[in-house]
Amino acid sequence: MKRLRPPVMRASDTVQACVAGITIPERALALTEALPTIQSCEAEYLQLGPAGQLYRILPSPGVTSAIDAALMGVIYKNHFARQGSPSRALYDRIKMAPEFGLCPMCGQRIVATVDHYLPQSRFPTLNLTPANLIPACSDCNKRKLASVPSRAEDQTLHPYFDDLGNERWLIADIQPSMPPTVSFGIRAAGTWGEVLTARVRNHFDVMGLANLFVAQAASELADMSYGLEQIGATAGPLGIRQHLEIQFWSCQARDANSWKTALYEGLRNSDWFCEEGYGLIRNRHPSNEAPMAHILL
Repeated sequence: MKRLRPPVMRASDTVQACVAGITIPERALALTEALPTIQSCEAEYLQLGPAGQLYRILPSPGVTSAIDAALMGVIYKNHFARQGSPSRALYDRIKMAPEFGLCPMCGQRIVATVDHYLPQSRFPTLNLTPANLIPACSDCNKRKLASVPSRAEDQTLHPYFDDLGNERWLIADIQPSMPPTVSFGIRAAGTWGEVLTARVRNHFDVMGLANLFVAQAASELADMSYGLEQIGATAGPLGIRQHLEIQFWSCQARDANSWKTALYEGLRNSDWFCEEGYGLIRNRHPSNEAPMAHILL
């Protein structure tokens, strides 16, 4: 859900760095000889990626006759990603790219690994292609697994290629309850086509963002409850709305589509919350009851 600047490095950089750290001569030679094939696949990837058509790339059992998917996996793990290897600096450059170290797939959790957008077990020719390597948290990495999209609509968002624009599209709905119920959903931006809209919703579902954002919102409500009660006691509903308005604009200035921006917009727009809902936050459900979450379509 967060756009990243694509890596400036290319497959030639990662392959050559790996070769420099391989002590088995036959393996180093095989990887060197595979570079033209890897570069050809990289060129196809860089052509199809910005058009949202990576689903058209066909899986393959290996890179060359000398390097199958299993060996390419070993090269990635034992050479490219291994601590202390000559290529580890390139791995870390990709991993550390996001602002504040936050996963671009969910925008919330800390980056813990580098994920292959097209899975390495099915696309070994892209194992060392920087544009296919995405910094990710452990949860997003596990949720995505080795799924291979067969249609454009089935693709999750690609941080290097997909631009969702600046229009507000993440929304929060506030339902009267004790405590207030918050739901997050997607309102397609005017610049999106049908395919991008479907992809955003698919990404939202695959990464479990509705439940993640609801959990974050529940904590935020708990943190603000005392302060809102004090504002309400002295300034009433108008004071509550003005406070939420300031919080909304502050959050939007940093990220127009963060869960916080959506939450404060939803709270500000809810007459019920501004008049009485803010006073019901601390009357929480028993600990075994979870807040509601769903996607608004």
